[in-house]
Amino acid sequence: MLEWLVIGGMVLVFGILADDWYAKRHRKPLSHMKPDPKTLKGFTGMEELDITRANQKIAREKETK
Repeated sequence: MLEWLVIGGMVLVFGILADDWYAKRHRKPLSHMKPDPKTLKGFTGMEELDITRANQKIAREKETK
């Protein structure tokens, strides 16, 4: 029984230390994940997630009808 308490305590301490380390870690903003248009070749799939382009495409489709 005592072994399980020791193991549980160690897991708790390591969890707290890991949480503290993760909270203080430097993070880059998500904007660094955007593809570079200069090096982009072809369709990446992210174009459909861009609301501005989607609205432009809808506006063009309405104009042609």
